Formats: sequence, structure tokens, C-alpha cells
Amino acid sequence: MSVVDASRRLVSELASMIDKKIRVILSDGKYYDGILIGFDHPGLNILLRNAVDDKGNRVPRVVIKGERISEIVIMEEPLFNPEEFKEWVLREMKIPEHMVRVIPEARVVEVQGRYRVGEDGVLGSGPIAETLHSIYKKYIEYRRKMIQG
Repeated sequence: MSVVDASRRLVSELASMIDKKIRVILSDGKYYDGILIGFDHPGLNILLRNAVDDKGNRVPRVVIKGERISEIVIMEEPLFNPEEFKEWVLREMKIPEHMVRVIPEARVVEVQGRYRVGEDGVLGSGPIAETLHSIYKKYIEYRRKMIQG
């Protein structure tokens, strides 16, 4: 894997955390819990909303400079897992594997080169999109049950 690919994966992973609760641990051991609403690359400056620091102080918005960050931890498991959803599509639609692919950097599953399914649902229209939407709904229900225990 090249450095460029690794960098893309990092940015993709951070992008998947947008609107999710994260903990940013600073190099001095202090931390902030909040909703990630933005970041820049390559500086990795982080913007959190509704943050709470390690002393329990609430902060409506906080920008954390990337050079101060030691760790970024996602505090909630994403509902949508593209690799797992691909397996659902293959099983439910009974189509050849080469017609379904995961685009990791976008965190989407592409079906027949035309339809895309991601965290936000199905892009596309027509009977196949409706079938994918039905599979997506079942999959999300399944994931919610799995995460909640």
C-alpha cells in the first residue's frame, strides 16, 4: 500500500466519523467528547460540536489543533458496513459477485455499476433500486439489533 493510499484511507475514515460522537485525546492526556462536524487535511485540525471536556465542562464548539492530538476514538459503531452489506446484496439478489463492489474510500457499495448504497441509503431509481432499498432497510434493522445487543 502506498503512502497516498494510506492517507486516503485515513481521510475516508475520518469522513465516516462526521456527525458521530468521538473522543479526542490530547498529547497532555486531556480529552474532549463531542460530535465531529469537520476536520482539515493534512493538518488534522478537528471541529467538535456539543463537546464536553475531561472536567465535565460543556463547550458548544471547539477547534482542536491537529498537532495537539494524540488519539481520535469513535464512541459509536457505524450502522453501515460496506463489506457486510455487499454480502447481503449477493445473498439476497443472487447476482454474480463481479456486479457488486465496495468503494472503500466512499464507504459505499456499487451494484451493477449504476446503483450506490451507503450510510444515507440508496442512490438510483427503478426496480433494482427499490430492491436494494428493501435489502438496505432489513440490513439496518439487523445492525441496530446487533449494536444494541
